[in-house]
This record gives sequence, C-alpha cells and structure tokens, in this order.
Amino acid sequence: MFAIFAVLIGVVVAIQSRVNGQLSVDLNSGLAAALISFLTGWSVLFILVFGIKKERAGLFLIFKGIKGRQLTWWEVAGGILGGCFVAVQSITVPQIGVALFTISVVAGQTVSSLFVDKAGLSSSGKQKITTARTLGALATLIAVFIAVYPDLTNSEFRFLPLSMALTVGVFASIQQGLNGRVNAVAKRPLATAWLNFATGAVVIVIALSINLASGAKIAPLPDDFWVYTGGSLGLIFVAVSAYIIQHLGVLNFVILNIAGQLAGAVAIDWIAPAKAGSLNGYLIFGTGMTIASIAVSRIFEARKANN
Repeated sequence: MFAIFAVLIGVVVAIQSRVNGQLSVDLNSGLAAALISFLTGWSVLFILVFGIKKERAGLFLIFKGIKGRQLTWWEVAGGILGGCFVAVQSITVPQIGVALFTISVVAGQTVSSLFVDKAGLSSSGKQKITTARTLGALATLIAVFIAVYPDLTNSEFRFLPLSMALTVGVFASIQQGLNGRVNAVAKRPLATAWLNFATGAVVIVIALSINLASGAKIAPLPDDFWVYTGGSLGLIFVAVSAYIIQHLGVLNFVILNIAGQLAGAVAIDWIAPAKAGSLNGYLIFGTGMTIASIAVSRIFEARKANN
C-alpha cells in the first residue's frame, strides 16, 4: 500500500508541473505563476503550522537554532532554490513538455547529489562517491541525450529551457540537503516546508518586481480553478512523502517516487500535453532508462552497504 502511495505522490509532482506551466501560459508570466503557487501553498501551511502545536514548536526550534547559530543563514536558504525551481518549472514546461522537464530535473538532481553528499551539505554528513552512483548519474545524462535526440536537429529546438531544467535539478538536490539540516533541528517537516515557502516567495516577489519594472505585463487571472492548485499539490508531496518514508525507507521511496514522477509526466504529455508533439519514442525510452539506472544503482549501493 505504501509503495503505491510513493508512486502516486510522484505522479502528483508531475501534475504540479503541468498545472504551474498552464498558469504561466494563462498569465503570460512564469514568475507570477510561481508566486501564486508559493503563496497558495504557504497560506495552507500557515494554517497548519500555527494550528498544530508540534509544528509550531518545530518552527520555534528553527528560529532558536538560527539565533543560537546552530543553523547558519545559508542553511535556511533552501527556499530560495525552491523558488527558482518553481519559477523555471512554470516557464519551461510550456516550451518542452512535462516529461522532458522531469527527466532533465531528475538527471541534474542525480548528478549533483553526488557532490552534495561528498561536500556533506545534508544532515547525514560527508559520504563517499561510489562507483554505482557515478555510473547511475552518467546513465541519466545519457538518457536525457536520448530523450532530446530527435529535437537536436530541429531548428525550432531551444537549448535554454532544457539547460534551465537541468540546472534547477541541481538546485533541488542542494535544497534537499539543506532542508535535511533544518529538519534535523525542527524535527517537523511542515515547519521546515513553511520556512521554504516563505523564503522562496520573498525571492520570487523581488524577481517579479524587477520584471514588472522593466516593462513586463501580466495577463488577467484565469477562471479555471485547477490552475491555482500547484502550491497545494507541492504541500501534499511534502506532507505525504515525510509520512511514507517512515514506512518504506529512503531507498525504496526514492526509486518508486521517481518512477511515479516520470511515468506520470509521460502520461500527462500523452493525455493533456503542455506542448503539442512533445512525446515520442525516444523520450519514452529515455524515461525508462532513467528509472532503470536509478533503481539499479541505488539497489546495488544498498546491497554493498549491507555486506
């Protein structure tokens, strides 16, 4: 049962990409879409964190940790990277589709996680870069190349959205490492998420203000309710994943969750594509290769650690 939920929560992440991408198109502004996504999620978190005593206590521990220098300013800045992620998600999904965005993010995240662990950015401290993980990371990069291969000869293909997706994948890995440090102090995932949403929203407000000052225009708010659910979907992922990991363990959760994200992304690009014609055989093969490479490398690493 928990395995099914791990896959489904991955599908939720893919749906969030589609939702934020559509809001970006409707508003003619990726930054405005990202801000709305963050503010809706933060509003729900505000009610939960300040309405639940344990979450309130967790938030207090974060501020106490900052004041007592148990946490440094850069350790609580993970939300800035989260803001960048949602902004890029909103901007690039309409251009390259949900599946290619997701596979690029996973590749960037997989590669950068090697260096995050090596540098000891997470609460687990420094970890060795193993051969299995290195080969797995290289395989995901090859999978991205396979996925975009048909588009490389297309004169309309733009490399910038793809490189942005890879970059925020790197950011996501760093953010997870920093969030682990904060959560080690707070011991409450919703309190950690509240801080992430708050700092991310501040960064997006600054970026959007600069964008508007330069002459950018935002279209009127759309009437469709579903385009405003991106922030809530992100919150669902944070809350449910924290619960599922306790029962499945990190290894099983990561494999199943990534499988859900990628499979969900392919399904969305097939049923309700953000970009027409974004789904093809190369992309499907690259998606399958990504799932397989991550699963094999992590399982091999886990078995080696147990020996």
